[in-house]
Amino acid sequence: MKAVILSDGLDGHFNQSIGIAEMLKGTILTSYKIIDVKLKLTLFRGLIHSYIKILSKNLTNRNINIILSLFKKIDLTGCDLLISTGGKLTVLNAVAAKKYNIQNIHNGSLRGIPNEYFSVNLVLGNDTKKNFSNVKTILPPNRFKPLKNIIKKNRALFLIGGNGSGYKFKKKDFFTLCKQIIKYTIDSGKTPIIVTSRRTKKSHELLIKDNLQNYLDDRSVWFHSGLGRVNLLNIFNLIDEIFVTEDSSSMISESISTGLHVYTIAPKRVKEDKGHLEMLYRYETIGFIKRLNFDSNFIDCTANSNLSAKRKKILNLKRMLKAQLLQKLDKLYLIKNDMVSS
Repeated sequence: MKAVILSDGLDGHFNQSIGIAEMLKGTILTSYKIIDVKLKLTLFRGLIHSYIKILSKNLTNRNINIILSLFKKIDLTGCDLLISTGGKLTVLNAVAAKKYNIQNIHNGSLRGIPNEYFSVNLVLGNDTKKNFSNVKTILPPNRFKPLKNIIKKNRALFLIGGNGSGYKFKKKDFFTLCKQIIKYTIDSGKTPIIVTSRRTKKSHELLIKDNLQNYLDDRSVWFHSGLGRVNLLNIFNLIDEIFVTEDSSSMISESISTGLHVYTIAPKRVKEDKGHLEMLYRYETIGFIKRLNFDSNFIDCTANSNLSAKRKKILNLKRMLKAQLLQKLDKLYLIKNDMVSS
């Protein structure tokens, strides 16, 4: 079986789709390739996505062909399985799979598209309704695994996002955070590595850079510097622990998957996002994260407990998810063969 990963260009989504493919590789999957999905007319992307949403309410053959015609050509020659993550790819995954009679996996909310258009739909936490295609996940799939042979590096990673999931960040919040990072650097003796993301406002990024310039590790990565896709694995191998802003579920799950200590950080103000807060509560209850505020004294809140139990939990969750995916795809393969033979 050969797979195609549909990519929307977002690192968080890309890493999760890679995780699914790597999970299946060597069992039912022989190889996979990545296709960057692009609209033909990017200037009108807002209107086009609205039009696609309208067409998706009734996926007739005519509407499927119209939707596919709005994207640059996707070569699915020899493809047996489509994989995607992220809301903007839900419809394209569904229509391409139906058009070319391909099995498909979508990771995330289906945004109103019926489950019948997907072989497998991976859903986080308690969002899973009873449906043949649904597979519940506690920790989303991604390309990262618990690190081995960990030795002390005397560096701490700070993954910085921005507005989203009910959080709104202001300049004064980042002034507070910078103060605590400096204090933590002095108290712990650990050099901070900062990685900003697409959600980080350019003004906030500059503020952090200016306030921490005398403390930063030179391997820090600034999104607005235009460096392109970041390989977080290279950075994960340089650090002892991770602090990650609470707005990004993908950065949190990637951090957890390293098996390192993970501390989520946020301003005190938050407009409640029930699903997101339930996810954070679940991770904290399991022992995957510890939640802190921007004005917390980080040195008082960090731990040096044994990480072996945490790593075992992470690996067990990955094994369970792989087994569920294989079982679901095997069933569909048998059903398809029975239909063909009859």
